[in-house]
Amino acid sequence: MFDKLKGLPGHREVSEELRKFRNIISHELPETAPKALFQRLIKLLFSGEKIYIRKVKKMFLNPELKKEKQLLARYKVEFKELKKSAKNWVKKNLPEEKLQKMWKAHETWLPRRYTIYKRQPAFQKIAADTLARFCLINKYE
Repeated sequence: MFDKLKGLPGHREVSEELRKFRNIISHELPETAPKALFQRLIKLLFSGEKIYIRKVKKMFLNPELKKEKQLLARYKVEFKELKKSAKNWVKKNLPEEKLQKMWKAHETWLPRRYTIYKRQPAFQKIAADTLARFCLINKYE
C-alpha cells in the first residue's frame, strides 16, 4: 500500500473541498486495485480540476468494488480457506499490539477501508482478511 499511495498528501495537507476525494483514494478504494489507478487518482487530486465525487465513484471506485465482490463470491470456499491460513500466519507473526502501533503511526500495509466492516474488528482480523483478499485476487486476476 505504501507504494500505491506514494505521493498522496496527508489529510491536513488538502483543502476541505478535496478531502472527500482524498478519502476515496486512502479509505475506500480497495487495496487490491491496481497501482496505476491509485497513481491516476493522486495525479487528479493535484490537477487543480474540479472533482465530482459521484462521477469519481462511478468511474473508478464502484468498478473496483464490484470486481472484488464478484471474485470473493465466485471463490467463496477458497477465500474461506485462505482466511484460515492467513489467520494462523498473522497470529504467529504479528501481535495485536504491534499492529495497533503500526496502524496509528501509518506504518502498516493494513487497509484503512473502514466501509468493509460494520464495526472495526481486531487488527489481526483485518490483516488476515487483507492477506486472503490479496492472495485470491492476485491468483485470479
